[in-house]
Amino acid sequence: MGGAIVRVVAYLPDLMKPSCNLLLIAVVSVCFTGLAAAQSRVVWLSLEGAPQRQASAAPGEKAVMPAGPGEQARIWFVQRLPGFRHERDIASVARIEKSITDDSETYCYANALRTPWREANALFSEPVLHRLPSRVIIRADRQSLLKPHLNADGQVRLRSLIDDTKLQGAVTSQRNYGPLIDPALSASSGPQRVTHYDTPGRMLMARHIDWIISEPATLAGFIQSDPALPRTPTRSHEIAGPAAAVVTYVMCSRTPTARRLLEDLNRLMVGRADRPWERPYLELLDARERGDLTRLIQKPR
Repeated sequence: MGGAIVRVVAYLPDLMKPSCNLLLIAVVSVCFTGLAAAQSRVVWLSLEGAPQRQASAAPGEKAVMPAGPGEQARIWFVQRLPGFRHERDIASVARIEKSITDDSETYCYANALRTPWREANALFSEPVLHRLPSRVIIRADRQSLLKPHLNADGQVRLRSLIDDTKLQGAVTSQRNYGPLIDPALSASSGPQRVTHYDTPGRMLMARHIDWIISEPATLAGFIQSDPALPRTPTRSHEIAGPAAAVVTYVMCSRTPTARRLLEDLNRLMVGRADRPWERPYLELLDARERGDLTRLIQKPR
């Protein structure tokens, strides 16, 4: 485009060249300014359907919007990365997966698990969040009925629980719960399958079912975000089998801007033993669950 403009100017009458040269300079300046802005633009994707209440927002964002622990971590980083033009969009899991392969735009997601497919198509930060794995969460008034399904360590034998017709559970269909849980679910027609991932928690709070499989912080976040939900007492239990903390990362599309952003973000985390971006997640756990998470983090791999 620039070469074409220069050739046109070369054939203009001499009297017109000064004004045209000024025009050319202005056009080129606008082009380079636009290019610089595009290179520093980062679109942060937030998972649709997440809790809608939070205590803080990034500059220019509304105070009420999807905000799980990953969102709070994103806000902490955005507030400390002024060298980029941060924007935010709501997306489904499918759109997040598709967007992250678009190397013409910088997309990032702040609470991503590493998978072989993602590692082949995206860039990752150092670990951002350490989370408890999914657990059985049961109504406190039904807990006595869970005892036959606990092993000597107080962990739930999941296949035994699923086969118990006296206790009704619910899970989200088409969701990957991981290698410890999915085989047990696939081997049985129970528990009840529902479409939306927040529905089991709502059913549990309304006492329509007895138990769900969820991360404790996920359920706590939904309860905090919806004052209309009944505050039904619950207790979470580990599922028997190999266990490890769930580690999530900031995941970005493969662009030069993303590489710079992740380098800056990683530098922000260096030497921060208190890890303040993880605090909102920890506040959603009770003392027993925080102790369990510490044990899993410190567990030799």
